[in-house]
This record gives sequence, structure tokens and C-alpha cells, in this order.
Amino acid sequence: MNPRTRVLLTGAATIIGGLCLVLYTTLSQDIIFDGLSFCTSSNLDLVFGGMATFVSAVLAGFIAALIVVRDNFWPHVLISLFIVGKMSFAVLCGEWSGPVWFDSSMNLSLLLGLWLGCYGAVKFPLAPI
Repeated sequence: MNPRTRVLLTGAATIIGGLCLVLYTTLSQDIIFDGLSFCTSSNLDLVFGGMATFVSAVLAGFIAALIVVRDNFWPHVLISLFIVGKMSFAVLCGEWSGPVWFDSSMNLSLLLGLWLGCYGAVKFPLAPI
């Protein structure tokens, strides 16, 4: 694969994976669980909403890894930096929707799910070589 195609696929995977992550987390937190928040949601909604957020990140990581070749982890690194930047922005501006540990754990589940999806796509038998 020539370098131009590799850069194009990396950019496409980063954009598509990031948009999938935003779409799926918005779908799971805001639409299905009606604005998931520690202060206003029930315990059952928090458990299922947290699992849905994690599954959303796994799907986004899986999709991003299938777009690029198996040994290219740059899209996941860039999406992870976006998540860390979002977390840092929330810390600096005080934009927490609940306790710090709750929002931090939601963002850490996004990171873990993203990389777990990448691992799953690499081990997927039909993934491109």
C-alpha cells in the first residue's frame, strides 16, 4: 500500500470512527436513556446507560479498525486524544454533569471500549490484511 492511500485511509477511519463514537454515545446517552446523568437518572438507567456507552465505543473502535489495515493504530490514538481533550476541557471549565468520578469513568469506558473494539477488529477473521 502506498503512503498516500495509507494516509487517506487513516484520515477516513479517524473521521468515521470519531463520528460513529459521537453518534452512538449520543444515541445511547441522550435518546435511549433520555439524558443520562448521575443526578437525575435511576440506578438501573445508570447501569444500562454505562453499558450502552461502552458498547458504543466498542462499535466505533471496531468500525475504525476495519477501515484501516491491521497494523495502523493512528485513528485510535487520535480518537483517544480527542476523548482525553474532552475530559481535560471538562476539568478546566468545570462542565461536569455529576460527580467527577462518574464523568471520568464514563470517559475512561469510552477509551477502553475504543481500544477493545480495535483489538476485536484485529482478531476478526475477515479483517483486511
